[in-house]
Amino acid sequence: MARTYLRKEGQASYTASTQSRIQLSRNYHNRYLLCKLTVNHTNGAAPVFKTDGMANLINAVQIVANGNKTIKHVDAKKLVFNALYAKGKPMQNSLFTTASTAGTSTLYFTVDFSKRGMVRPEDTIENSSLYTTFDMMIDWANSAAVGTDVTIDSATIEVASNQLVGYSRNPNERIAHNVETQLTEEITSSTTEYQISLPVKKIYQQILIGAFVDGNRSNAVINGVKLKSGTTIFADWRADDLRADNIDRHEVITEANADGLLLLDLVGRGRNSDALDTRGEFNTLELVLDVTKQSGTNNVTVWTDVFDVEQSVEIKG
Repeated sequence: MARTYLRKEGQASYTASTQSRIQLSRNYHNRYLLCKLTVNHTNGAAPVFKTDGMANLINAVQIVANGNKTIKHVDAKKLVFNALYAKGKPMQNSLFTTASTAGTSTLYFTVDFSKRGMVRPEDTIENSSLYTTFDMMIDWANSAAVGTDVTIDSATIEVASNQLVGYSRNPNERIAHNVETQLTEEITSSTTEYQISLPVKKIYQQILIGAFVDGNRSNAVINGVKLKSGTTIFADWRADDLRADNIDRHEVITEANADGLLLLDLVGRGRNSDALDTRGEFNTLELVLDVTKQSGTNNVTVWTDVFDVEQSVEIKG
């Protein structure tokens, strides 16, 4: 019988354009990390915040085991979006927007090892006791990433964990991980066939696509999404149809929270057997976008969730 163990892991302070490290505990099976970002900032006479507010202050959160196994490498925005599509809204947050004064903003998000929405979330629980090191790396951005006429005075990220004590995988159950990564490309011209090559030999659970104009999410950039391998089509949606389906299926409470985002949910039933397994017959995987270049800098970010299964087991039968 397993029991829940909640503990504080550590904290790190902001220094613009640097990396911080938090050493995570290595005792039990880790379900998720709860993160609280507290930002003290001074707003000028006309502050304008970018779409995702203080989430823009963290360029990347990395979870690295044994110094070389990267389990997570995504920005804070993706971790906020995980809650949006799992619960219909982001976690608790506040953004101080009053002009010509100093104030404090807060942002909560989680780093999920046990994947939300699955029939068996603990398929990908992290047994941290197997590692010699288990680190969280935070790549900080700067004031300009948050908005204009805003100065970041200080910021701290505090991290706690939700773990299971006495938990064990089934005999002969292979160790698996919920791996999250991302890539970003700039859109410099309009085209109906903008192709992004994704790596194969992986099991894809979901692909989330974000379109940004000058750092703000936009619905105007992407008109359609196709996922294919050669002539085999896995998904082919108009962007507005896909976004409407995302809002309905994931019960997004405030529709504007899904602006600029498109989710290809490949495990909508919560079963890894439904995932897109590219380890066998598929030699390529292409994400093809119909895009319209908008005035300003246009970027597309692709976040992928992969079910990473090892050959090793925790308990031999």
